Amino acid sequence: MLPFAQDFQFPWEDKVTVVHWEQRNSGKTFLANDPQKVTPTTTIEQALLDTYEVVSYLQKKYNKERILLLGHSWGSIIGSLFTMQYPQMVQAYIGVEQVVNMFENERIGYEKALECSRQVKNQKDISTLQALSPYPEHHFSDAMVKKLMKLRKLQGKYKLAMQPSLQLVISVLSSPFYSFKDIKYMFMSDVLEIKQRAILEFLFKSYDLNMVTSDYQVPVFYIHGEDDWQTPYSLARTYFDQLKAPMKQFYSIPNAGHVTMLDQKELFNEALFDIIDQIKH
Repeated sequence: MLPFAQDFQFPWEDKVTVVHWEQRNSGKTFLANDPQKVTPTTTIEQALLDTYEVVSYLQKKYNKERILLLGHSWGSIIGSLFTMQYPQMVQAYIGVEQVVNMFENERIGYEKALECSRQVKNQKDISTLQALSPYPEHHFSDAMVKKLMKLRKLQGKYKLAMQPSLQLVISVLSSPFYSFKDIKYMFMSDVLEIKQRAILEFLFKSYDLNMVTSDYQVPVFYIHGEDDWQTPYSLARTYFDQLKAPMKQFYSIPNAGHVTMLDQKELFNEALFDIIDQIKH
């Protein structure tokens, strides 16, 4: 989110100190290290250890016992797992476009894309999607990753997932946080296929919040776009309704997809500021 954070973040800074984390083998961190050395360490276990280090650093730097943690999409996976494992370090957890079960996530998203292509009778897209079947596959492979990328492209076409746009490109190019050198990372086609492969394999084969826990020891809040089919609204809503936490609230954002903070800035900020006010009292 950092490359276009300037499009949504500045109002947040009146309420809290905002810290972005460019994770191992991604963003600015990717180009600051040797990918050949880092890639073998890019695992979910290491991601959680890295999160621990980052949160510990923030606790010391700002003299805070607990940190307010917000995770978007992939970040919601780390955020949830970290909150479960280290509740003593987390003031509250905010899941934005929360991922609950990656396999079901992809199954529902695929069916929706197929439904949309049939509604407009686009035979080319229908054939492309049918050629991906079975999707998702129970056996994780390089072919599965390629299918994922093809699906995302078509989901973007039907406004079911985040899609590149001229406005987004202009925003990234004018980012105060990213240099032109940093931007190169965004155009590397093998990042998901190779650099993040171990994490993708974990997500498809093992990740399911329902099988981990639904009992949280800290306040939990979800903000979710009602039109998000990249991380389907229905999965997040169902899981959230049965989870237990000292305080919890689900914020549904109408007419918003996978990047809620851009699609509906004012509504997103209203939800976020309401959460901040709640946990301060």
